[in-house]
Amino acid sequence: MQTQFSFEEKEDEVIWHVRQENIVAAMETEIHCLKKDMLLINYEAPDGQKLHNRLWNGGTGYGTVKLYDKKGGKMILVDEIEATHIGCEYGEYGMKDFSDEAKETVKRLVG
Repeated sequence: MQTQFSFEEKEDEVIWHVRQENIVAAMETEIHCLKKDMLLINYEAPDGQKLHNRLWNGGTGYGTVKLYDKKGGKMILVDEIEATHIGCEYGEYGMKDFSDEAKETVKRLVG
């Protein structure tokens, strides 16, 4: 299974794009959330570290999920689902924000 993910921050909204694919099927998801309905959280961990940058959080996301079959080298749309009231969260981690111990743990896990 392959997963591709991207995130866009526009002036009025944030958008998630996720595509998952295997040898027989694919799924494309696009979710939007208006910034006016979200919180931009400045989260600090209990130990005082600031691990997240630009942490967006909301519960009013909307978008579509498209399901495809792969047949004969072609993508055949099976269903398109409209979704609303989606919980949305996005945050970035910066290694500079991690303690030395946390950096070593991430290196061990990621490689």
